[in-house]
Amino acid sequence: MKPANILSVATLVLILSASPALVAAQKLQTGGGGGYKASELVCRTDSTITVDEINTLFGTVTRGHQSQTDCYLLSVTGGRDAESLAVFINQTPGVVYCSPNYYVYAPEGLQTSSAFPDLAATGDIDTQPAVDDLQLDEVRPIASGTGVAVAVIDGGVNLTHPYFADDGGELVSVWDYVDDDAEAVDIPGGANSGHGTFVAGIIHLVAPDADLYVYRVLDSTGCGDGFTIATAVLRAIEDGCHMINLSLGMSGMHDGLDDALKLARDRDVLVVTAAGNDSTDAPSIFPFPASREYCIAVAALDSLMLKADFSNYGVKVDVCAPGTRVYAPYLETLYAWWDGTSFSTPFVTGLAALLKQKYPLASWDDLNSSIRSSATNVDALNPTYVGLLGAGQVNPLSALDYSAGLIRGDLNGDERLSISDISHLISFLFIYDDMPNPGVVADVNCDNEITISDISLLIAHLFIDGSPLCSGQ
Repeated sequence: MKPANILSVATLVLILSASPALVAAQKLQTGGGGGYKASELVCRTDSTITVDEINTLFGTVTRGHQSQTDCYLLSVTGGRDAESLAVFINQTPGVVYCSPNYYVYAPEGLQTSSAFPDLAATGDIDTQPAVDDLQLDEVRPIASGTGVAVAVIDGGVNLTHPYFADDGGELVSVWDYVDDDAEAVDIPGGANSGHGTFVAGIIHLVAPDADLYVYRVLDSTGCGDGFTIATAVLRAIEDGCHMINLSLGMSGMHDGLDDALKLARDRDVLVVTAAGNDSTDAPSIFPFPASREYCIAVAALDSLMLKADFSNYGVKVDVCAPGTRVYAPYLETLYAWWDGTSFSTPFVTGLAALLKQKYPLASWDDLNSSIRSSATNVDALNPTYVGLLGAGQVNPLSALDYSAGLIRGDLNGDERLSISDISHLISFLFIYDDMPNPGVVADVNCDNEITISDISLLIAHLFIDGSPLCSGQ
């Protein structure tokens, strides 16, 4: 053990025998704001100290490890307070972070937003206002999400609901982390019941042929812990999901989940998140993970494109989508109406799936840029919130035309074709493996791959016989 990591006996005794008064005095100043699992910590260290050494020093026990991010789940023994112990562990050289395993919530379950079941079957999912607002009828002939995998990390899904029984994409139950089994089923009986089904139904409405991968991380009250949600995010990345819907959040930050979300960004997996339902722009309340720059934060508008009265707003918001009187599948065979940013979020996730189908080479940057740059600005309609509703309401038709005006082969973005573009393409393929932005410009033969054939065609176009580049979008 390295001497720098050895704490004094007096300090260890103080930690291991912390009184309730000391516990109260040592609370961290940042955190979840909604509680944490009483006996769990999430920790990561650098190469100068091991988790086994941490366990020896502090009497903790390893319970889990996420190898992709090197985040550990530790169990606190002896009835000690996790948050107070984390204060001392964080003072140890070599500890990158150590914090309680904070709870994360579905906004609607936490803030008692309720679904209104359509017991009389008077609604119509395909003619609701959101369908008209987003012109989904015009979008469907262009793209439907075929071949795109979308992770729904939520409270499970009603896997037998007839809405998912059409000939569209697959509904795949991956894992139930709450009950620890393979049936990621939406459980009736709590404030969050139906939430995951509703979210999945909206994605299916927008992108009916996308495959939905279901991971249950929230119980029927809408509560889950950050380490478990991070596990599901990492699993979704490994399962090949192209995007992840997270209609959940917390105040403060969960370090382990944040690491998983960073990895998603690095792996080109788009994460779409709910901006929250507190009707505030206060940084201390705006939820994580929507607060992170590598997630798309979605606020809610009503059918008049006015900010929904409950929706958060502010500089962290990226885009908006319909979020009031949304109609989608619910428990049993029912449908329901429900309000919330949780339900604005899957409209954007569904749009991302449409984009990924039409432009298979689209990178994280491509998808993010297309969704934001094509949105309809709503500042004039919301003078109280000018600059606080992101780029405005998403516009699927405009987004799907995002390559219009781009020049195939213009990899350096100077609006002309030259030997420099060939150099950039060679660099991408054989040296740096850095996807051009937008990736579609490098696919000069329109075969949805970037290969040496694209280099050959670009050379022929510029220097041999003027071979035409493809014009497809």
